[in-house]
Amino acid sequence: MKVVVASAHRYPDLARLWFRSVARDLIPALRRGGADVEVLLFRDATPEGFEPKFFPGATLLAPSVEALDFIAFYDAALERPGDVLFLLDADVFVLDGPWVASLLGHFEDPTVAAVSLLRRTEKPGVFALLARSEAYRALPAPVLAPSYEGLERWPRAVNRQPGDRASMALRARGKKIIEVSPAAAASRLADFHGTTVVRASREIFGDLLGPRFDELFAEKPYFAMGAYDNLLLGSLFRIVFGAPFAVARGPTPFAAPDGDRHLSGSATPEELRAAFARIRDRTLLARLVAYFDRSDHALTRLAAREGLTPGALHVPRVLSRGRVLEARAWAAARRLLRRGA
Repeated sequence: MKVVVASAHRYPDLARLWFRSVARDLIPALRRGGADVEVLLFRDATPEGFEPKFFPGATLLAPSVEALDFIAFYDAALERPGDVLFLLDADVFVLDGPWVASLLGHFEDPTVAAVSLLRRTEKPGVFALLARSEAYRALPAPVLAPSYEGLERWPRAVNRQPGDRASMALRARGKKIIEVSPAAAASRLADFHGTTVVRASREIFGDLLGPRFDELFAEKPYFAMGAYDNLLLGSLFRIVFGAPFAVARGPTPFAAPDGDRHLSGSATPEELRAAFARIRDRTLLARLVAYFDRSDHALTRLAAREGLTPGALHVPRVLSRGRVLEARAWAAARRLLRRGA
């Protein structure tokens, strides 16, 4: 069996962390299980910043006529010779390679089209998806592209994420998509959200918004989550690689030599502290605290694979202990009220 591991990356620093994990924890386990493995790394937007020496054995692809962006790259990767396409998001880290290798056993059932290791929306998506290449190739192109449905009903149109239409079509054909339970995946994956989205957003329209951009961290939960996760991964990057990572061109990387100004292109700890201090919506604050706790646990598991303890990472605090306790108490009270209703 040949497994093609495919991932799209906009920023070389995150890609370097991601590939380190893949090379250590995933590829050897797949090969021990008898699989031939190829790694495709799509360098979206900043291909010149990816130094091949940091990605030994991977095939580095740049935007081309065949794949202009990461969405088109997914379909191009599907056409690569192979039995299983493992789509793995840029901020999803495999901690248990043998577990992933064991999931390939599901494909002994010819009706299984895919195994989804991670779901962030209501559909399996492509965040960590083992896909039977033959089954997906049988679908009309573009296979994995997102789409909008019911635009005439705007704003109640349906936004299908990458891979959603494919999963629906396969199930309609009688194929199975196995979904791993969140409990089973929790200790085996380290999942971070929005790390690229927030960096790309600042890069693309941050100058247009000016100071208004920093206010979005108190208004848009996804931006706050991505910025916080960049702080965590930036802390790990500096410990693991021991020095700032210079990108030839493009936005500021994780370990910026100028004192982490706009750390990883999203937000500095000071900017996040200022933004979160303005939050008065206790439900929003409780949601963010719950997410930050989840990300802290994910970082702890990822750091453990590096032989590091949580205290070694020196992650800056962006919320006071008092506000964290307040948010947790608020969330607990709401849960009790729902149970009593």
